[in-house]
Amino acid sequence: MKFLSKHWLQAGASALCVSAMICSGMPVQAAELDSMEEQSSQLEDELGSINQELLDLGTQIADLEDQIEATNGQIEATQAQIDIAKNSEQQQFEEMKLRIKYVYENDSASMLSMIFSVDNMADFLNRVEFVQNISDYDREQLEELSNLRQTIEDEEAKLQEEKESQEKMEEELASQKEELNARAAATSTDLAALTDQIESLRAEEAAKQAEAAKKAAAQETSSNNSGSGSNSGSSSGSGSSSGSSGGGGYDYPSGDGVLTPEKGVVYFNGHRETYYSQKVLPGHGLNIPGRHVASDGTIRDKDGYICVASSDHPKGTVVQTSLGPGKVYDTGCPSGTIDIYTDW
Repeated sequence: MKFLSKHWLQAGASALCVSAMICSGMPVQAAELDSMEEQSSQLEDELGSINQELLDLGTQIADLEDQIEATNGQIEATQAQIDIAKNSEQQQFEEMKLRIKYVYENDSASMLSMIFSVDNMADFLNRVEFVQNISDYDREQLEELSNLRQTIEDEEAKLQEEKESQEKMEEELASQKEELNARAAATSTDLAALTDQIESLRAEEAAKQAEAAKKAAAQETSSNNSGSGSNSGSSSGSGSSSGSSGGGGYDYPSGDGVLTPEKGVVYFNGHRETYYSQKVLPGHGLNIPGRHVASDGTIRDKDGYICVASSDHPKGTVVQTSLGPGKVYDTGCPSGTIDIYTDW
């Protein structure tokens, strides 16, 4: 019995050593991954905000272009009115000159004779007033046409100012759009670089877990063999107990091609399967409704789907794994690989 107790003490000590090896880098790695995932989420939010601003700017520029086109149409119509007013003014001026020329050059004697051939003062005043009315009418018409032309020209000047203001605003919006495009490109580059770092860190952590699991299995096998030899030497008639429940009390699956804590890599349904533990990667940035730990130690959602990561399928895609149906909630693993989220 002393030898048997010693064997289990040795096995327990070796297990503790391996556990210490596995966990030694976990807090730093987990904190770093959490920080990176938070930064990635912030960059995604920032990129979404920039894209929305670009959409809004595009709408404003399109509206402004419509306004500029409408203003150009008004300017063309106003210019046509100015041309008409100028022609009317010129025509009125020419007609007035003809009448003046006729009165004062060709028929001035007749006009004077008409005025002075009256029999009484009333007729004389009426005829003088008639001549004066013709002159006043010409002057009023000319002034009216001149004022109309000036009004239309003032309106055209206002439209030109409005057009220049609209074009200046369009240039400012275009400049803002260029700046936002540059920001979007820089943010996309930062997000891609951060995603690569996260994927690299996850792959490194998965490799460390696999290596640590192999070492743990080798040390446990070595300890079991050593313990069996000691026990058989001490008492040939006593039996030895075998088997133990899985770590964490989970009912681990078994069988060829089925992922287990000990068999950390399997090939199933045309893809490579690995696992990553929430004890190492808490995954605070993942939005998993009804997240819980199933009896086999896998992390599942409210519908019972196993939470997996894949770079080959969009988030929300249901895929078949060696442990049952899974739903993609994360990315960052190599192409052709499905990472199963566990509590192992």
